[in-house]
Amino acid sequence: MDVEIIRMIEHIKQSAGKEIRVYSDVNDDFYSTLETDIPNRFSSKVRETVASEENAKTYFSFKYNAQRYTGYIDGCTDADKTIATLIGTLLENGTGKDLSSGKEDSLTSAIIGEYSGIRLQKVINKYSIPDLPCTATALYVSSGRVEDVVNFMENFKTDARDICVVTDSFTCAYVRFGSSQEDSEYRSLTDFANLLAHSIADELGIIVKIGIGSTVVNFVDCSVSYHQALASIRMDNVFGGKSRVSTYKEYVLVKMLEDMPKHKLQEFLDILEDQEAKSMFADTEMIATAEEFLHTSLNVSETSRNLYMHRNTLMYRLDKIERATGFDIRKFQDAMTFRLIMILHKLLGNSL
Repeated sequence: MDVEIIRMIEHIKQSAGKEIRVYSDVNDDFYSTLETDIPNRFSSKVRETVASEENAKTYFSFKYNAQRYTGYIDGCTDADKTIATLIGTLLENGTGKDLSSGKEDSLTSAIIGEYSGIRLQKVINKYSIPDLPCTATALYVSSGRVEDVVNFMENFKTDARDICVVTDSFTCAYVRFGSSQEDSEYRSLTDFANLLAHSIADELGIIVKIGIGSTVVNFVDCSVSYHQALASIRMDNVFGGKSRVSTYKEYVLVKMLEDMPKHKLQEFLDILEDQEAKSMFADTEMIATAEEFLHTSLNVSETSRNLYMHRNTLMYRLDKIERATGFDIRKFQDAMTFRLIMILHKLLGNSL
């Protein structure tokens, strides 16, 4: 258990007069103001104060360093519920990095989700962050200095209010404000990100992968957009994306499937794939051809050129795929179904 959390728990106990227990939602961390105690975990994850008459305890939740914790006190009356809510609020807003640590550290903590509630509002007020829709972009730097990328990005800001910060050793964030890009020379944030990726490669010799999250109402939800941007990079890597820019919207279907039980995914795959199709999906050469064809938006000429393959050879392979699977991936609907089968294979951990 983090020493800062322990310090706060002990301090709150003196004021509240209640024994407090806290455990992590993701590991075995547990701390109690009683010397000998064992965790009494709630049956489901807590996101608000819950009074349990079954065991006469009141549970509360708080967030620290992007990790969720659950705490509880004895008693389940309305007064206990009020006290538990107050304890959770104090722990969430009294722990974490000090805002006096500097603007960049504070903005980084807000973007990656270490701040919420009152502390996040303090950051917004202190640094005059506009109350506008915003979109977070994550840039992953596999080689080179991420600080150099942030410095370079300062020249690409479309608005002085936009934010560029380092978020970890390999990643930085760019937060762009405003829901409409009508006043921009770029047609979309994707166009901007593509230009940025190519410019960084040309000027700095650094290759970056860029992920774009969804647009959120304001900076309060910016961490949601940022983690979507990170997820789009991760999923693009898993599914062999070749482009330098990916968006979370592209992978919403994948994310929905990823959250489903594995046995359900296997049921879908069994429906879509017969024995002959299974042997074709084990053919790495045929799969590589299909992936490139899908990547080029079903463009025969471009696929032939990218694979250094004669057009007739490509057509032969596409015909072979159709005979084995029943899907003519030159047709949009069949291509979508074929892509779904490939996604299911990868989510199930099957090699393609």
